[in-house]
Amino acid sequence: MLFYLVCLLSIFMLASNIGYIWYPNSAFTASLGAFDPLYTYFELHFDTTPVVYTEPSFRWLSFASEATMTVFALLFLWFLHQLLKNIHHAGLFTESNVTVLFRFGLTVSILGTAFGYMDSRLSSAAITALDVRNGSIEFTSLYHLDMLFGGIVLLIIASALKTAVRAVEENKKTI
Repeated sequence: MLFYLVCLLSIFMLASNIGYIWYPNSAFTASLGAFDPLYTYFELHFDTTPVVYTEPSFRWLSFASEATMTVFALLFLWFLHQLLKNIHHAGLFTESNVTVLFRFGLTVSILGTAFGYMDSRLSSAAITALDVRNGSIEFTSLYHLDMLFGGIVLLIIASALKTAVRAVEENKKTI
């Protein structure tokens, strides 16, 4: 159910981004209001639309970030569903779970890292549009490294599970 809800939200998010990139003056984008990208860690509200929001490169980066996020979320939910279904039907120590965990680790490593990096670039570009008069703002995000290390941990767990599956299979053959 959650997978299908995320699918519907993904289609709407991607359609709105495509509308802002290719059809900025259409009735669809006018009904959505001003372009306002998604940020992971904070919300920005401007009195007037900043120049950076009108730049095509910023809108493309926002589109790429949201597209990567939606594909990552859908694959995350799909692999989680597959893993839980396999555990329910056949138990933990099966070769299919090793495959699912390995693909899960690759997805987190590649798509999660890409999304984290693009989101931090998007956030940094938006923060430059802030008008701070008596100080400065520096934004440092290492979220993409968290995803990379998380994916590596999943790959290590998949490797350990593969060894355990072999041991269980050998144990079944000897008994």
